[in-house]
Amino acid sequence: MKKFILLSFMLVTPMLMNAQAKKPLSLDEALQFALQHRTDLKIEQLNTQIAENEVRKVNSKILPQLTADLDWRYNTQLQTNVLPGAIFGTPGTDRPVQFGTTYNTLMGVNFNQTIFNPSNRGDKQVAQVQAEYNRIGEKKTGLTVKQEVTESYYATLLWKEKTKLSSENLNRSGAVYNTAKDQFAQGAITSYDLQRYRIDYENAVSENQKNINSAALSLDDLYYKIGADSVGSDSLSDNIESLYQNYKGLNTAEAINRPELEMERVQYEIYELGVRKQNFSYIPTVSFYANYSWQYLNNEYNPFQSQNWYPFNYLGVKASIPLFDGFLKERTKTEYKLRGKSSRLKYEKLQNDYQQETKNALTAIKNAQSDLDAQKKNLALAAELYKIDGDRLRNGAIKPNDLTITYYTLQQTQTNYLNAAYSYLVAVMNYKKAAGTL
Repeated sequence: MKKFILLSFMLVTPMLMNAQAKKPLSLDEALQFALQHRTDLKIEQLNTQIAENEVRKVNSKILPQLTADLDWRYNTQLQTNVLPGAIFGTPGTDRPVQFGTTYNTLMGVNFNQTIFNPSNRGDKQVAQVQAEYNRIGEKKTGLTVKQEVTESYYATLLWKEKTKLSSENLNRSGAVYNTAKDQFAQGAITSYDLQRYRIDYENAVSENQKNINSAALSLDDLYYKIGADSVGSDSLSDNIESLYQNYKGLNTAEAINRPELEMERVQYEIYELGVRKQNFSYIPTVSFYANYSWQYLNNEYNPFQSQNWYPFNYLGVKASIPLFDGFLKERTKTEYKLRGKSSRLKYEKLQNDYQQETKNALTAIKNAQSDLDAQKKNLALAAELYKIDGDRLRNGAIKPNDLTITYYTLQQTQTNYLNAAYSYLVAVMNYKKAAGTL
């Protein structure tokens, strides 16, 4: 009994896993998966973390700095100094002397605390704004990722619908070919007519197979675009009709919220901070420092004799005052000001560009919707005509060539409908991208 249960579990588990793996994928799920797994978005996230770490690096500069020094020296020949003879009461007779000991070892601890550094303040402000700039860059990359995934999802839907229609065409042409074989057996049509129907059937088989291959390839491309390692689904839960119904109520009165505009605004702020940072650089840098050291002086090296170690220490306050740098600060300020003016003009141009892009995208939606509605009606009418002519052919009311003409009309109408549907979905996506709401 246990063996039977174990065997049943081994057989059922792969089936359940396979069923779970074959869960249809929705557009929203594809977008969410891409935002979590796309490598280019992860790169942008790392760039943001790098920028945020710059803020922490600047903060580290204002913390106390503590260092230790160890200097061991063996004087193979002491430095000679010349003392004026006047010191010894014999002017004009200088005396060369050597000061020092053979061994000179120094150990010390240095402490430095910045009290005020204007450069640190400017660097911190720039780093903070740069981190904000990179976070907006993440949004921009996310928008690009969404666009690529959405286009790929729409393309997969298109090939899915093409495969569905080509399968229906294959069934139609197969039924007509079978009818033609019966009519040929009865002597109602010639072998020439039969061969024409056979060619139509073979073309339908070839077209359907190409669509099946293209649909599989488009699904692989979709999973590549969302950053999946392998295909976990072989179908999509959305369809053209459902997306069309969802988008019919699209809000076209939304304000433009493009990340590119935010990035340019922050870029201008960075240039303004650059000017302010140069102004800060005219202010003195003030720091406090201290040192405590032990120095070993002796002609014999025996560092364990405490009487040969001589401590000394000091502390102080240092102010570094910039006086003249060859006008470098002023020229750097001028550069930032010019870049700031350029950034403001670019911001205004982007606003105008995106407003015009949104208007164009909205017009494209209206045109695509009108074309889609018309093609949908034409498709229903062409399908009905083909059905009627098929019945008339079987009853001998029309010639085979008449049905062939209707068949090609149906195929063209199907193509027009699918192209119109795809154009509509792409137009909606372009509008949402233009408005920054994709």
